[in-house]
Amino acid sequence: MPPKVPSFGSQEYWDKRFTADSNPFEWLEVPTVLDQYLVDALSATSDANPQLLHIGCGTSLLSYHLRAHVKDPAQIHNLDYSEVAVEIGRKREVDIYKEHIVLGEGRGEKAGHGAILHDAEPEKLASSGGRVEEASEAQQRASLAPEHSYMRWSAADLLDPSSILKACQPSSYSLIVDKSTCDSIACSDDLYVPLPYPISAITQDSAAIAMKTESPEPIHPLHIMAVHLALVAKPKARWICLSYSLDRFPFLSKSPPKVPYGAETGTTAPSTLPAEEEDPDDSDPEYDLDDIPENIIEGGFPNPSLLWKLAGKYPIEAPAAEPPSGHNATATIHRPKIWHFIYVLERTDVKLHIRN
Repeated sequence: MPPKVPSFGSQEYWDKRFTADSNPFEWLEVPTVLDQYLVDALSATSDANPQLLHIGCGTSLLSYHLRAHVKDPAQIHNLDYSEVAVEIGRKREVDIYKEHIVLGEGRGEKAGHGAILHDAEPEKLASSGGRVEEASEAQQRASLAPEHSYMRWSAADLLDPSSILKACQPSSYSLIVDKSTCDSIACSDDLYVPLPYPISAITQDSAAIAMKTESPEPIHPLHIMAVHLALVAKPKARWICLSYSLDRFPFLSKSPPKVPYGAETGTTAPSTLPAEEEDPDDSDPEYDLDDIPENIIEGGFPNPSLLWKLAGKYPIEAPAAEPPSGHNATATIHRPKIWHFIYVLERTDVKLHIRN
């Protein structure tokens, strides 16, 4: 009998997992894989003090790596479903950076981000198969942060609008960072939602949706998360997502952009999918099973396809698995490549408001 699939949509599952093992753990890739996309997004924003929302932070070292991309660590808001993970992250940050602020002062260096990166080197903990990642260019050029500054940490349910609003302010983030959290959310059950929804993309409720009810059928959880993230994102904000899925977001255009990533800035990355990994056929009648039924949109649920647009979709080759060894090893003729995908979504100018 195959092993039971973990309940990735369950808060209880994550609390138990992080309680049993508080060590840093990386999903899919090491934190540095997102660097060029983060740099590009932050370069594109006009905000002098851009706020970053890191969703599903877990125990990933990405939280600490993000400090290299900002002037003040307080610009970073780490969010997770599990209060256990949040407390682990908050305590780990204090333990690491308090110690190295003191070390920096002892050497006559200014206490702050420069000393932290030099001494703590959290990226060296993010190894893949024993290979230590070198300090990124972003780290080397990072500005000194205010003394004794720390990131923000909150526990929240990304599928609950009231929970999101307790942790986050509407229209406050210029960048959302998502390293496989969308994959976990996609494993959650489809959900029935109240209609009209507490968040609206229209300025005045019509008589047709004045009566409160429940959606006649459940909808995919990523539709719900997309609406909630759109509420807290600024116009033009980017949502950078790493996923193992070729077709992760059901509300987005199915085709990748024609312009290579970073063409404007001179950076390079693949602009098309590998030939054997073409997008599914849009004409397939089963392809749109995760679309939101029109009667739910008409009943007052915001259409996430109007809130986010696909700015980029880029395949990256997954780290190669170690070949088997010992007496159980067998000769392998061909190991197919495994691809992960980085999605860059951009918030549109469609406004959202909270219903009274």
